[in-house]
Amino acid sequence: MKLRREVRGGLAGLLAICLASSPSHALVTLNDSHDHIRVNGSFSVSRDSNIFASADNAGDFVYSTGLSASYQRRAGWIGVNASVSMGASRFGTHTTENFSNPSYSLELTKQSGRTTGSFTLSAARESRADAAVNFRTDSWNYNAGLNFKYPIKNRSTLTGGLSYSGRFYADSISLSNLATYSSNLDFIYMLPRERDLVAGYRYRYSATSRDSAYTDHSLTAGINGKLIFGLNGGIRAGVQSRIPQGSAANQGTFSSWSGSGSIAYPINRKLSLGATVAKDFSTTATDSSVDSLTASLDAKYAYSRKWSLSANAGWGDSYFLGEKGRVILAVNPLQLGPNRHEQFVNWGANLGYARSEHFTLSLSYSWFQNWSTTSFSDFIRTTWSLSLSSGW
Repeated sequence: MKLRREVRGGLAGLLAICLASSPSHALVTLNDSHDHIRVNGSFSVSRDSNIFASADNAGDFVYSTGLSASYQRRAGWIGVNASVSMGASRFGTHTTENFSNPSYSLELTKQSGRTTGSFTLSAARESRADAAVNFRTDSWNYNAGLNFKYPIKNRSTLTGGLSYSGRFYADSISLSNLATYSSNLDFIYMLPRERDLVAGYRYRYSATSRDSAYTDHSLTAGINGKLIFGLNGGIRAGVQSRIPQGSAANQGTFSSWSGSGSIAYPINRKLSLGATVAKDFSTTATDSSVDSLTASLDAKYAYSRKWSLSANAGWGDSYFLGEKGRVILAVNPLQLGPNRHEQFVNWGANLGYARSEHFTLSLSYSWFQNWSTTSFSDFIRTTWSLSLSSGW
């Protein structure tokens, strides 16, 4: 498939600017280097074999561009991080899926004094292939959070936070909007040899546009810092429960174990390995409760200052809980739960080249397969992508 004229022009212009650029730390520096403004532009072309994440296996070429600007201030007690960006994608054949998505974020941080913490706000429009409903969705996502850290005495510290997240779909007739409010409180005790013992409680309340609601309680404990055999990171596990309310009250209470972990292992200066695991309840776009377990491995190798290689692999297992939900597709109705069970495996690789901080080039490939008790959700998805970016 031939690139469109505007795509060829945009690619050529970005490449010329990148090659002609000279080293610099920021586009604009103000207030005795306390304020920095940075701008980043990107272009990518990709081939997606399954743009709807379904058994239909509809593929297409996707041409994407992005432009972002960020502001950073480090002066006084309060630090500021702010950004605004615009991303746009055009499909070669499925032009009705074209989108332009803006995003905004603001973070205020306090890093000095006895009590430290941050306040965050963000809003972003998102277009994606949702594997839980097997078609593309468009939504506005809003987030707000307040986090704090307070040292009690000697080796003890108290941390916690309040947060809100909202996902509101453009197609609010067949999809369920979701608003989530949560709070958490953790007690941290410093152990010898750069280790911390952590124990905490999380409360989460989720409400949907279908008059259903879910209250989650989670108690976990674990360890952060230096683990064993040169491993660094954090692992915590515990128990959780979900109590459906409103129109979902007849589903009964769900109980399970919960946990999360992230581990890094630097083999040498060039090669590092990492692993993550997560187990939690969630709510899909069709108001289905899901109990999911995911795990991933990644490896990063810095061949030189300019060339790098990375690879990753993952696995996931999801049980759809509660009563049957229904979402109407173009032709066929898709039954969602109960007793719907899915598993997936994926792997990918990325080759990166950085001529300078102003010019980076990457070539990536990913493979994803999903197995489901719902036949329409059985699919394979492969994607390769070539990306250019320039930062100032």
